[in-house]
Amino acid sequence: MRHVLSLLFFLTLLYAESQILKVDKGFLATDSANYFTGVIDATFAINNRSSTVNQQNIYVGVNNNVDLVYIAERSATVLISGLNYFKIGEGPLIYNGSAHLRQVLRRSAPLTPEFFIQGQFDESRNMELRMLYGGGLRWNILQKRNSLFAGIGIFRENERWNGPEQEIVKNLWKLNSYLSADIKLSEAININAIVYFQSGRDGVIDAFRNRLSGQLEFKNALTDRFKLKMTSNFLLDDKPIIPLNEFVYEVYFGVEYSFK
Repeated sequence: MRHVLSLLFFLTLLYAESQILKVDKGFLATDSANYFTGVIDATFAINNRSSTVNQQNIYVGVNNNVDLVYIAERSATVLISGLNYFKIGEGPLIYNGSAHLRQVLRRSAPLTPEFFIQGQFDESRNMELRMLYGGGLRWNILQKRNSLFAGIGIFRENERWNGPEQEIVKNLWKLNSYLSADIKLSEAININAIVYFQSGRDGVIDAFRNRLSGQLEFKNALTDRFKLKMTSNFLLDDKPIIPLNEFVYEVYFGVEYSFK
């Protein structure tokens, strides 16, 4: 399955010639329709991902992302994909990635239904595969020069992990909520941020598994198409399925190309 997802990422890269949607979210309210828009970026990363609780690894890597949006009359179809490569000294090449497909209905309405499916793998954290599918409502609070969105919904999460002794499979229903903001400080400088909170009860441990994650981006436009960017991600998982760091972070520096 990892190879299938990897092929999807590379096909996306070819067709276009990341979870913040890096495309300007003004598409939700625009009067224009029936066109594609998108973003391609490549960044350098430094992070503290670790395969065990006791082994802390600081290493660097390369991150590639493609965001593609098709704007229809009343809806929008969004593809967010990313593939990351990491290498620790003389160790093996480690990689992780995800592909997220989202359908947004009634895109210009204050309350917007949305449905999604996502595939993800992460060798650095021994996660063989995570598949998500679900839906919810997005509240378009502000859609002007600056924008603010909030969402709530439910999803099914099916995971397969490489545990210390055996493979672990976990299937849970979870609540999903998020808050997203786009702030335009000037004609050249933008800040994008999103925070997710996801929670679901695991009957095996008779407790809720909670996950808080987020992303913050600073962008400085060089031209209409090219931007310098810094991206930081974090993940806080209070009850990891296998022994892992509860908190991980990533910081990226790179260049972004947008098209329409």
